[in-house]
Amino acid sequence: MSGSGYTAAFGPIAGLLAIAFCAPLRAAPVPGNCTAPSAECVEVGQLDISVSLGVGSRSNPVMGESDIPLVVIPQVSYYGKRFFLENLDLGVTLYEGRSNTFNLIASPGYDRVFFYRDDLQNFFVSGATGAVSLAAPTDKELEPAVEFEVRSRRTTYLAGPEWLFQYGNIVGQVDALYEVTGRNDGYEVRAAVAAPIIQSEHSLVVSGGLTWKSAEIVHYYYGVDGLYEPGSAFSPFLKLGYTRALSDRWSINAFVHYERLGSAIADSPIVSDDGVTTAFVGVVLRVL
Repeated sequence: MSGSGYTAAFGPIAGLLAIAFCAPLRAAPVPGNCTAPSAECVEVGQLDISVSLGVGSRSNPVMGESDIPLVVIPQVSYYGKRFFLENLDLGVTLYEGRSNTFNLIASPGYDRVFFYRDDLQNFFVSGATGAVSLAAPTDKELEPAVEFEVRSRRTTYLAGPEWLFQYGNIVGQVDALYEVTGRNDGYEVRAAVAAPIIQSEHSLVVSGGLTWKSAEIVHYYYGVDGLYEPGSAFSPFLKLGYTRALSDRWSINAFVHYERLGSAIADSPIVSDDGVTTAFVGVVLRVL
């Protein structure tokens, strides 16, 4: 954080990745000093609240579940000298330099959004689905259908170290997390990098990354007791995001994001698709 009282942050990148429900790139150090608040600089100790209004959807790979609409998406962030909040993520900064930052963070488990429409990570999307019975083949193409019960999944939180870095115009993030709420005792690694293609009054950013989930996490969400015991899963993603500031309070955001599900997830009898596509276009109002 600079001596001027502002901390550098790749706001458009962080916001777009957060909306896309992947490992979000948070505030990252950048060269130079911030002299006033902007999309790239956030005032230390200032609560930032914005709302995205638009049209979008996220495909749902779980059998029998409908796609998730994206219409109203709030964003809340606060960056103190050490403590920070980014939507549902909490963290404490251990070290902050010009090109590297190390944090301890707590972040909710992500996969529950596919099973419960009222999960907080789906934001303002009403309605929910609980445990249901589905008819699905043990082998999706060859075996006859069998009935089994899909158990409920409770909210989980993961915690662990985070590394944020910058190299030139490239910013990145690596999280190594352990499930601390006792639901599955699994591990998860999240990694993402982002780089601007255009950076002027318009911002066009390409980003990519991966999520690795241990067998315990994959089984908790996608396993079926006595029928399907999955291993660990490696899921890469690619995303293209666009943003343009219209004023101090209004901006335009649009993105398209695709995640290829790891085979341990895609092969589950409760999963009907091997990928997830998210798209959104709308305006962002900065409330505070």
